[in-house]
Amino acid sequence: MYTYEMNAGYSVMDESLCMTVPAILDCFQDAAIFESENGRINVEYLYSRHIAWILSSWQIVIDRRPRLNERIRISTAPYDFTNYVGFRNFCVFGEDGKLIVRGASIWTLIDTEKLCPIRLTQELQESYTFEPKLEMDYAPRKIVLLGEAYVQDQFRVRKFQIDSNRHMNNVEYVRYAMETLPEGAAFKELRVEYKKPARYDDEVLIAVIQAEGKHQVVMRDQEGAVYAVVEFTLEEDVR
Repeated sequence: MYTYEMNAGYSVMDESLCMTVPAILDCFQDAAIFESENGRINVEYLYSRHIAWILSSWQIVIDRRPRLNERIRISTAPYDFTNYVGFRNFCVFGEDGKLIVRGASIWTLIDTEKLCPIRLTQELQESYTFEPKLEMDYAPRKIVLLGEAYVQDQFRVRKFQIDSNRHMNNVEYVRYAMETLPEGAAFKELRVEYKKPARYDDEVLIAVIQAEGKHQVVMRDQEGAVYAVVEFTLEEDVR
């Protein structure tokens, strides 16, 4: 398992002086890249072979968020492969050593020239070290919509949101989705299903569904194709 430590800084706090959820996802994203860069299968290795791991889904379960200046430990490890799909866990441990955030993710290996999934080579499979699957209640990759989505907002993808894969970074979808949450809403679980990458200058329509204690956000293009679906499980005391 790859692990790194950091202090939760003021620049990633919200008004409650707790780390924002997008900042936690940034830490998870960094952990996966740090692990790769410290091994053989780094970004340069993938790019030189025109392949990439593309995130298909997140599931994040939050017991509590890190507090200002708390010394935290972020860990990640893969736990399974099947054909062209990889499964990876993430954790945040508080300064008391307790596990405070759990994450499960599914990644697809793609050919970046043909834009299609490809099977893992033997070399790739042998280059990762599996750890036991994290104990948590795993949700399906696909998010079932609970009703009709109504458009609330739209935005155009900016240059600063584009990452090295030349599309909008995965965390940016969550940042926008959180803007649609009701005032004062808190959530204990986050799920994201990525369907199609948004690229620079794309117009993204944001539609919302609220039902059964869930707040679902559907992001589509002008023709109706879905970029991503984000689902928040709201705390019970939120009306």
